[in-house]
Amino acid sequence: MEIYDYTGQPVIHGRARVNGIRMHYVHAGQGPESLLLLHGTPKTSYYWYKLFPLLTRHFHVIAPDLRGFGDTDKPPTTDGYDSATNTQDVSELMTLLNIDKFHVHGEDRGADFAYALAATCRDRVKSLSFCEMAVSGFGLEETSYWTEENVTAQYRQKGIWCWHLGFFSIPHIPEMLIQGHEREFWEMFMKQECYNPNAIEHAALDHWVACSMLPGGLRGILETYRAGFKNAAHHRALLEAGGKLTV
Repeated sequence: MEIYDYTGQPVIHGRARVNGIRMHYVHAGQGPESLLLLHGTPKTSYYWYKLFPLLTRHFHVIAPDLRGFGDTDKPPTTDGYDSATNTQDVSELMTLLNIDKFHVHGEDRGADFAYALAATCRDRVKSLSFCEMAVSGFGLEETSYWTEENVTAQYRQKGIWCWHLGFFSIPHIPEMLIQGHEREFWEMFMKQECYNPNAIEHAALDHWVACSMLPGGLRGILETYRAGFKNAAHHRALLEAGGKLTV
């Protein structure tokens, strides 16, 4: 699956040795400032394929496959999928690319990592934005509670029930139920929350499903959720130590 910049040229693919893993990333654009994009679940750097032609006119855009996703390594361990580790991953990537200061945007699970990066590297991150997720430790957990208000929120258009947070966090059972049904599950998972389900193109969905079926692919995705409580504690500690972000 290829991504193109604003000139119609394919983006540049790279692999970097960072924080003990090999990370796949793409980048393009000759803008005066750099923008780091961090994808969510179960996506990859290809999630940004429609935005690269728009953003690369103004920014040098970098989009990695996060640890456990796509063509980046998926360490066979239950540790290392938390936001502190992912922060180190992408911070080292930007250093290897000789990028000192940059903007960062996180989508879904990438929001946790974007916040942690901005709170850890306050002298490097020029601005922070995120979407499609509250940050762990600051309200995300409450959206997963089994309450009448949460369960009916989506249908009342008053919010959303993040039922998957608890499900993905359970050891072993999600793998048992999802394996063999990856296409059905991930299509339902992504489209049920879309205002326009047709916005998700079949080719993109096929790519993400295929990546989740790679060795370690599904487990890598789920381990980022199993680190949820660790992320929450880390984020609250970052706030206590450094105060609110000023970006």
